[in-house]
Amino acid sequence: MSIDGGKVMKVKKLNVRKTLVALSLAGSLTLTLSGCGNKQILDFNKAFNVALEPNGDSISVVGINNYNDYDGSQIQFVTTDGLRVLSSTHQLQLLNVETEDSLSNYAEALQDEDDIIMYYDSEIHYGKQFNKNLIDLAYTFNKAIILKDDSALIVELDTWRDYEEDDKIQILLKDGTCLLTEVDKVKLVNDENAEDGAVDRYATTLVGSSDKVKHYDAPFKTK
Repeated sequence: MSIDGGKVMKVKKLNVRKTLVALSLAGSLTLTLSGCGNKQILDFNKAFNVALEPNGDSISVVGINNYNDYDGSQIQFVTTDGLRVLSSTHQLQLLNVETEDSLSNYAEALQDEDDIIMYYDSEIHYGKQFNKNLIDLAYTFNKAIILKDDSALIVELDTWRDYEEDDKIQILLKDGTCLLTEVDKVKLVNDENAEDGAVDRYATTLVGSSDKVKHYDAPFKTK
């Protein structure tokens, strides 16, 4: 075989080798993205439009504008009328539903015989759209909803703190009362940008009736 012919054969072998390497890399990339079976290795789901929470005999359904999740067991979301909520993930589910029928069908599937589905009085935006807050600078909450069995107590909040090592939360009320409890017993809320009565309406969805929602009338704080 001539030298020129040898060069041609060498190039052909090299091209075959490059093709095999490219196919191997493509296969590895596909495996990385899709994982084994149907498990997703990378999380591309960053669009949720509903916060749903079964709580006792009530199923709370709330339309949300945006959300943020954390390394621990808490999620913060903002309703479509501006109420900011920091909640435990104990019962809370964030959903992305395409239609009103899909939402109703899912909520009804969770419903027991005596359960009431309570829809928060705000709009729900159907359809996928990225709404995760990548930078979270909202740590101010002016009220808290304390849940007990099938009732809710709304209190005025002074300060709060949570803990990385466990699922506890500490809140200081306006009258100086300090509570340390499990994070799933308390929801922190900020209604400064929400419609009037937003906290009461949200609390009502959690317990099933406005008759079960109470306000803590704190006495005047003495120095």
